[in-house]
Amino acid sequence: MSSRLIHLGALLLSTSLLSAEHWAFQPLKPGKEQDIDAYIKKTLSQHGLKPAPRADARTLIRRAHFDLTGLPPLDVSDTSDLSDLAYANLVDSLLASPHYGEQWARHWLDVARYSDTKGYVYAREEKNWVHATPYRDWVVSALNNDMPYDRFLLLQIAADQVVPPKSPDLAAMGFLTLGRRFLGVTHDIIDDRIDVVTRGTLGLTVACARCHDHKFDPIPTRDYYALYGVFQSCAEALVPCTDSEDAELAALVKKNRDLMTKRREEQMARTRARAADYIAAQNELDKYPEEVFGQLLDEKDLNPFIVHRWKAWLEKHPGVKITDELLKRPDSPAFVPDEHIANNEMYFPNGVTTELWKSQAEVDRFLIKNTTAPTHATILVDRATPSTPRVFTRGNPLTKGDEVPRHFLSLFGDQQPFKIGSGRLELAQAISAPNNPLTARVMVNRIWQHHFGRGLVSTPSDFGKQGTLPSHPELLDWLATEFIRSGWSIKHMHRLIMLSQTYQQSSQANDPRDPDNKFLARFTPHRLSFEEARDTWLASAGRLNLRAGGRPEPLFASSNTRRTLYAFVDRENLPAVMRTFDFANPDLSIPQRAETTVPQQALFGMNHPFVVQQAKALVKNAQTQSTDEARIRFLYDRLFQRKPTSDEAASALAFVSINPEPVLAGSDHSKVWQYGFGEWDENTGRVKQFQPLPHFNGHAWQGDVDWPNAKLGWAQLTADGGHPGNDRKHAVVRRWIAPADGSYDLRSTLIHDPKPGDGIRAFVSHSRLGKLLSTKVHASTADLSLAAISCKAGDALDFIVDIDVALNSDQFQWSPQISASTAIAGSGGDSVAEVWDARKDFGEQPKVSLNAWEQLAQVLMLSNEFMFVD
Repeated sequence: MSSRLIHLGALLLSTSLLSAEHWAFQPLKPGKEQDIDAYIKKTLSQHGLKPAPRADARTLIRRAHFDLTGLPPLDVSDTSDLSDLAYANLVDSLLASPHYGEQWARHWLDVARYSDTKGYVYAREEKNWVHATPYRDWVVSALNNDMPYDRFLLLQIAADQVVPPKSPDLAAMGFLTLGRRFLGVTHDIIDDRIDVVTRGTLGLTVACARCHDHKFDPIPTRDYYALYGVFQSCAEALVPCTDSEDAELAALVKKNRDLMTKRREEQMARTRARAADYIAAQNELDKYPEEVFGQLLDEKDLNPFIVHRWKAWLEKHPGVKITDELLKRPDSPAFVPDEHIANNEMYFPNGVTTELWKSQAEVDRFLIKNTTAPTHATILVDRATPSTPRVFTRGNPLTKGDEVPRHFLSLFGDQQPFKIGSGRLELAQAISAPNNPLTARVMVNRIWQHHFGRGLVSTPSDFGKQGTLPSHPELLDWLATEFIRSGWSIKHMHRLIMLSQTYQQSSQANDPRDPDNKFLARFTPHRLSFEEARDTWLASAGRLNLRAGGRPEPLFASSNTRRTLYAFVDRENLPAVMRTFDFANPDLSIPQRAETTVPQQALFGMNHPFVVQQAKALVKNAQTQSTDEARIRFLYDRLFQRKPTSDEAASALAFVSINPEPVLAGSDHSKVWQYGFGEWDENTGRVKQFQPLPHFNGHAWQGDVDWPNAKLGWAQLTADGGHPGNDRKHAVVRRWIAPADGSYDLRSTLIHDPKPGDGIRAFVSHSRLGKLLSTKVHASTADLSLAAISCKAGDALDFIVDIDVALNSDQFQWSPQISASTAIAGSGGDSVAEVWDARKDFGEQPKVSLNAWEQLAQVLMLSNEFMFVD
């Protein structure tokens, strides 16, 4: 062996030994001081720094409200008495608020990679998680009730083994089961679960050891596969977490279970009948690859997965005599476990797999769409026979190495194999044990991080050698010790932190020697997260719906004024505004959000209809005040919880006193088109009542974010055509408003392609003259053109489509063009008449202009004082 290799081996050995001695893996070593301030002042003194003075009362009230509830205070008009006792009482009242759990649940949900959807899945499978809402609401409730953190973790990892059936606490296991589906690839699903457990609770990057021993921390590959075996020995199960029942659901569940039982029995019979073929296949295993993504199989094929089950079984039973009775045993290679289709899909031909997933999807969709359906949770349950994992050499499941027992991480000392089922309960108990130094350190660091903007360890999910050293190691260990001593009370830690002088400091810089405020000589201002900003805009406008819990709603649905925590999170199609404002990536466990400043954030605030709506609502509320001065004070109080200074008041008064009408440059064809729905009236030849379609999704006008939706069904208008609503009362109407008196020509062709169904009816109607044209089309086209239509400015031409009799394949194409009947004389001779083209002009309705008061409100809503909390 070369001297270079010998040196490298010695270096790796010494690195491993040093890793085992790493500070984070040692027992807690708190210092002698007995409060936060003593530790902070000691460090400040060592660096020649002094703490900032106490912040003023208004600042502390706002800081406490936003930190604990994510909402602004309703009233800070009286700040004359914020004694230590009054401030302590404020903190207690905020900790008792139901909104505390909502705010701090969002922090945990980032770690838990929460999403309402699975990510990309095959069309056969329901894409939304059944159990996302119950998990999110369980986290909120657990935090509001100050559930001890050790139990909080225990339930999220092994609730199935510590609570009775149908317990609401089963919802906690969404922590494990809400990750991406990874198209059903078991190795990746297990890796995701190992990662969220170890980084989320221990601050260790154990998943780095999937392919090789961890490069920096004492985590060998064997430890990774010891944990792999724990989760490999578990199966997903969809179970109720309430005693309530539903007859329709029970029927769907029975239908699904009966189908699974039937298909399992058929598959087991096929395998037993072809036992000789499966045994013969052992001589040509190269024809049956063990890991083939998307392999197509029918009932006549030998299933490669089952071929390799035979291989493993025959190795354990050499020379065994094969009998039909032997193959009916649960440990035989012919047996198909009675589990959720997510666990056993690999046993079936593709057609059967699709059939079973569609059957399961019927159950899932019933639970998702019916608000009265019993709450369900997706949990893990231990399999009757746990797996003995084998190391995948270089992470390749096709090259299996030595067997390893299921056990906890060896960096905590010699580990005994788990004995209870999969070992998942023992894993949870080892993580939450009071003598595990990492669990308490990691959680108190997370709490500190969300109060001060940065943890004492600035890499909150990596306490290994690649993570940062703690800025105040003795304080971190004192906090962790106090956390355990308090019975793992998270609220106790909030009180300790928020009642300290360190937390109550002013944010004003008093010394340039610590520009990053690492040593906490002052308080670091907190920038509102997207959720906090949206909730505060709504609260300031008086529009925030504080209803807690329940099913999510699309973020910008017209009816959604609830807290952003309850917005729908789609990991495959996260709303662009969430990405713009640094929302946590739901594919990964995110310990700390990025904090960027990009132009798109300002453009959102300036242009998005949501912000405009809140500005208009805020000004409307301000109109209750009797004078302009009082209205300005109202705006400042709602947005900043203070009165304007004399200069601010004077500037605002000067601004609102000048309210020029907006000047439009050039013609805007979008202003002459409107998009709505209504019912065709045969008697008058007009729409009975034109109502605007309420939601624009970027390419279509429709009833809401979802399409079809409960409000207006299939009603939709696009640039090229659309789809009528579900009945004749919900015809879709594209309306054109004549911009001036004159004669106009219409050119248009209506197209209905589909052969199914009975087609559609269409009408062209004039607001004064009534019906101009009408037709029925089915798998055909119709020319709906007309010349010399007399219009006065403001007259409307309606282009109306409804179903004929039945709702079936009623989509259509129809994009009218309207032009002035006569050419317009120009300086260079006659020019082409102006054309209003439904396709080219299609888009969002013209943005509503804001008056001076509304502009003032919007500017204040986007100011730094609003977006940053001192």
